[in-house]
Amino acid sequence: MRGFRLGRVAGFEISIDWSWLIIFFLVVYSLARFYFRQAYPGLGVAERWLMGVAAAILLFSSVLAHELMHSVVARRYGIDIKGITLFIFGGVSQIKGEPQTPKIEFLMAIAGPLTSFVIAGIFYAITRAGAAARWPLPALGITGYLAFINLALGAFNLIPGFPLDGGRVLRSALWAGLKNLEAATRYASYVGQGFGYLLMGFGFFDILGGGFFNGIWLALIGWFLAGAARSSYEQLIVKEALSGIEVERVMTSDVPTVASDVTIDDFVENYLMRHQFTCYPVVQADQVEGIVGIDDIRRLPRAEWASRTVGDVAEQISDDMKVTKQDDVWDALQKLAGTRCQRLLVMHDGQLDGTVTQDSIARLVRMKMQLGS
Repeated sequence: MRGFRLGRVAGFEISIDWSWLIIFFLVVYSLARFYFRQAYPGLGVAERWLMGVAAAILLFSSVLAHELMHSVVARRYGIDIKGITLFIFGGVSQIKGEPQTPKIEFLMAIAGPLTSFVIAGIFYAITRAGAAARWPLPALGITGYLAFINLALGAFNLIPGFPLDGGRVLRSALWAGLKNLEAATRYASYVGQGFGYLLMGFGFFDILGGGFFNGIWLALIGWFLAGAARSSYEQLIVKEALSGIEVERVMTSDVPTVASDVTIDDFVENYLMRHQFTCYPVVQADQVEGIVGIDDIRRLPRAEWASRTVGDVAEQISDDMKVTKQDDVWDALQKLAGTRCQRLLVMHDGQLDGTVTQDSIARLVRMKMQLGS
């Protein structure tokens, strides 16, 4: 996912994916044009749009609270959380690793829906109190909507379709009964895919019946759920295939490097234009100083290529770009998902031991799958 960082809440980094802006606009639009218009026909256009914006902001704040509780429980049991990202279909906690027991899985999963139900109850109580105090209609409309939508959010997430919270509750029960995480995940994934296809079917018939907007939305949610259920199971299979394997098994030792004093002209002509790599480690006296690639060159005016060196434009090596020989291959694969160079540097005491790519890891996974190990 790509987007922008909002800050930290309860120690967790909060980010917003660019796709979230799409759903935010759609929520505001549907509330102002349809929901509040039908529920409160006496309100003006400007009031309905302001209500839509306020309700959408509070809705996504509720989604964030839902995800925060997943993360708080995960942290309570020692599971690493990279952060929380809001995106087009709601929010996701970036949890590194699987729960160690069915009980932890259950507690992590149920925390989100319970939070949504609590929020729904709070907004319901506020609405009742506000009605007794004769609050303005727009305020009551917003709190009433948030009570309803958080109740719906909690109920929807309890659908036993993996990877929804209800699907994870189902997986925890299957895991406890089968004593096998892989089998439990497979069956929960099948249920999740089934619910996804069912929602897509409902959406299709809704479109035929004239409910184009609701139908499209149901179809999109169904498509997302089916795909997420399938990919979640595939991810577990890959993780189990890579479990306990060190980076040294998949790294390439023969790595082309570029000296820091090589000019940009020389680098483009003799490296980028002649080899398949898009990024190169920059070295000086056997020490890695950084990494340079096509994106770094693009930012430099063509007239400066003859006078500037790769050392001038090289990006400093961060922890996200490097691993050691002893690191777990699964952790390396997670890092690779966020790197622009499609490979990680295998380093020790500032020196380069090799590189590891997604292709080299994929070859290992395919081999293990073929051997059934």
